[in-house]
Amino acid sequence: MPPGTEPTAPAGRAGADSQIDGNSDGRIRWGRVLLVSMSGVVSHTFGRSTVAVLLPAMADDLDLSSTAAGALGSVNLGSYFLGVVVVTLVVGRIEPFVLLRVGVAVVAVGLAVLAVAGNTTAVLAGTALSGLGGAGIWLTVPIIVVEGVPSHRRGVVMGMLTATMGAGFVGVPVATTALRAVSDDDGVWRPIWLWEVGGTVLLLALLWALVRVRPTERIAGGGGLATLRRFAGWKRIVAAYMAFAWLAASFGQFLGLALEHGHGFSREFATLLFSAMGVGSLLGAIGFGRLSDRLGRPRTMALVMGVAAGAAVVVPYGGRSAIAAAVVLFGSTAFAYPALMATFVRDRVADRSFTAVFGTMTLFYGPASVAGPAVSGVLVDSTGGYAATYLVVGVLGAFAAVCMATLGRADGNSGAVPDTVPDGAAGD
Repeated sequence: MPPGTEPTAPAGRAGADSQIDGNSDGRIRWGRVLLVSMSGVVSHTFGRSTVAVLLPAMADDLDLSSTAAGALGSVNLGSYFLGVVVVTLVVGRIEPFVLLRVGVAVVAVGLAVLAVAGNTTAVLAGTALSGLGGAGIWLTVPIIVVEGVPSHRRGVVMGMLTATMGAGFVGVPVATTALRAVSDDDGVWRPIWLWEVGGTVLLLALLWALVRVRPTERIAGGGGLATLRRFAGWKRIVAAYMAFAWLAASFGQFLGLALEHGHGFSREFATLLFSAMGVGSLLGAIGFGRLSDRLGRPRTMALVMGVAAGAAVVVPYGGRSAIAAAVVLFGSTAFAYPALMATFVRDRVADRSFTAVFGTMTLFYGPASVAGPAVSGVLVDSTGGYAATYLVVGVLGAFAAVCMATLGRADGNSGAVPDTVPDGAAGD
């Protein structure tokens, strides 16, 4: 096998787990987990989902079409994809924690550009920088947050990571609504970016001062795809991840517009539904994480995508209460799935090899996440409504559910996911 891609020891071998994760007693340091998890808030809440919350006001201010609005999401995710390539190439030579801090710093610069943006070009530049830095965060934070955590408890710890991100997702819409109420102006959006700049800079300082990580073993360049191909059912794993990429990028990007323009709901209600989505993420991230520690990652991911598919179909056709429930359910799944997939990979490989493998998977994820918002925006403009966009999202969610449901048999696993990937286990 390629250097540095050796699988971790089986879950039952405490000594092997201790050697890999650098913690002989297996205790979870929750304060450290929470602080490191805040990096996920920077990459995914500040650097990505805030755009969807503020997009209606930004679109009014900058006179953006739905196609242009979709381009904002595509630029953010396209630059994230570029960052994935860079991180995957350099992780063999640079410590993951260094890459994480660089990612936080780059996102801070991107948010600052958004805060002072005076035209569409500046907004695009800010979203691009935010996406670029997000790659450095997301491809490394799972390594750092589960350091010292036994494999049979990684699901709940990764759930805490995404629950923390969900808390940020709740906070941004609530803060936005409060600021707009105080200022009596529902078009306010720039001050939100300024608040996020301050929070990101503070987090960077705390990470630098308080978090210590053990050195990781250097690996040779490449090897990510070769190791991924040894996963049973690897093509289905990648296909499901690509389907999720399209689904997640499109659902949130157009939710505010669909609620305001498609259903005629107020901007305040639409904004608060983003908070409701965040509440769902808090429940789903930890709940599905714990479930995966018992039921197994593939089965849990299949369940998650089935729920997401149903929620997406409700958005264009449901009433006010049904849509609110669907948004909460979608939030519970959308935040859980990436963490479940990351844990699924981390169960099989260690440290920098995780970044190489997960980065390789994200090279497949990237094109789908870029195409999703762009094609969805074109669908909205060409059909004059949002039904086609959300029906496509629903179909993709169902497809991902089938991929992961059938993976359980290919993986030879109906319960907890094994830590090893046997030689010759590659499947379709």
